[in-house]
Amino acid sequence: MASIARLSLLRVTTIPSLSSLFSYSIPSFFNLQPNYKVSSTRSRFITSSMASDSKESPSNNPGLHTTPDEATRGYFMQQTMYRIKDPKISLDFYSGVLGMSLLKRLDFPELKFSLYFMGYEDTSSAPINPVERTAWTFGQKATIELTHNWGTEIDPEFKGYHNGNSEPRGFGCPCLNRS
Repeated sequence: MASIARLSLLRVTTIPSLSSLFSYSIPSFFNLQPNYKVSSTRSRFITSSMASDSKESPSNNPGLHTTPDEATRGYFMQQTMYRIKDPKISLDFYSGVLGMSLLKRLDFPELKFSLYFMGYEDTSSAPINPVERTAWTFGQKATIELTHNWGTEIDPEFKGYHNGNSEPRGFGCPCLNRS
């Protein structure tokens, strides 16, 4: 139940306009209840999207390659960045609700911002040396970089970041998977 409260707090605090997009609350959307059951609508979606593997073949997806360009072989998606207003609330959500670990924190006092790299790696195997730990962090796949500009959490004039729903439009949605 505490996870649902933290999820609601994150929604209200960092992305208040997101609730206007949905006719349901975020906690029920993510279905954080312990006895998860797939709805018939979701089941039909999963069944229809898995009905034909041929949809994923390169012949049905112009521009899709089965092997990367030689110049970029070995590259991978390392991180995506989200700007956050309040690190305490965001870290509570990503670590407490989603179970992510803080892989590395970098502070830039002269520029007044901090970066928090979150992921699902086992941090007990991470190097202790700060330089080696940074290199280790940047070697992990698909992490999240939370960028905090100092002072936004206490600035009453801070209106938040662009939500992607007003002009210019452009908002992607993060997807969470429950195993």
